[in-house]
Amino acid sequence: MGTRVFSYVILALFLSCFSAHADPAFIGTIKTLQGKVSIQVGSSTFDAQVNDKLYEGYLIATQDHSNIGLVFIDGTQLSIGPSSQVIINRYLFSPKQKQYSFDVMIEKGSAIYSSGKLGELSPESIKVQTPEATIGVRGTKFLVEVE
Repeated sequence: MGTRVFSYVILALFLSCFSAHADPAFIGTIKTLQGKVSIQVGSSTFDAQVNDKLYEGYLIATQDHSNIGLVFIDGTQLSIGPSSQVIINRYLFSPKQKQYSFDVMIEKGSAIYSSGKLGELSPESIKVQTPEATIGVRGTKFLVEVE
C-alpha cells in the first residue's frame, strides 16, 4: 500500500511540473482590474479578468473610468489607464540564455511602467512605442500619455 501511495505522489509531482512548463508563451498575469477592459487577440475579443494570464500579441483596451494592472514574470509592472489601447508586441525573459525583450505599443491613453528584473539585467532590451516616438528605458519608473 505504501508503494502505491508513493507512486501516486511521484506521478502527481511529475504532472504538476509538466503543467507548469506546458504553457511556454505565458508572460504575466492581470493583477488588478477596475471597470471594463477587453483583450483582443487576432479576431477574438474577451473581457479581462483578474488572474488571467498574459500572452504576446494581446491588444488591451480600457474603457472610460477603467484601468488594469499587469505583472510580467520578471516582476515588471504596467498599469494602463482609462480610454487606453496597448499592444504587447514582444516579451522575453530568459536569464539562463541571456535573452530579453520588452516591447509594447501604447496606441492611445496612458500607462505607468515600473521595471522588474528585466530592467536590471538588460535595460537596453526595453522598448515602449507610441505613434510618434519610441522610448528606450534607462530608468525604473515612468508615465507615458498618448493623445
